[in-house]
Amino acid sequence: MARLEIEHIIPIAKSGNNEESNLWLACPICNRYKSDKTTGIDPETGETVKLFNPRSQVWTEHFYWTADGLQIVGKTPTGRATVKALHLSDDADALEVRSYWVIAGWHPPEN
Repeated sequence: MARLEIEHIIPIAKSGNNEESNLWLACPICNRYKSDKTTGIDPETGETVKLFNPRSQVWTEHFYWTADGLQIVGKTPTGRATVKALHLSDDADALEVRSYWVIAGWHPPEN
């Protein structure tokens, strides 16, 4: 992976701002896929839902790691839509990097 980037939770293009409450660190892969999205499609229900907001939502309520530590699985409509929209479990580069983290014993996180 590369250095983390500052990501706008609500993109400037969609009336977001540069205030700290709207900023988060993201890997370049996720940030590229997110682009100016604020919503995604829940693949289970087909409904449009808001993407995960790390400033106001708890990661473990919406996601979990597969046993091998390589893929992120969405537990809720928001989680599933975010996994799909940001390609959290099917981007080859992200999966490769995570595999190295697993080998090194750095991943998956405990909680």
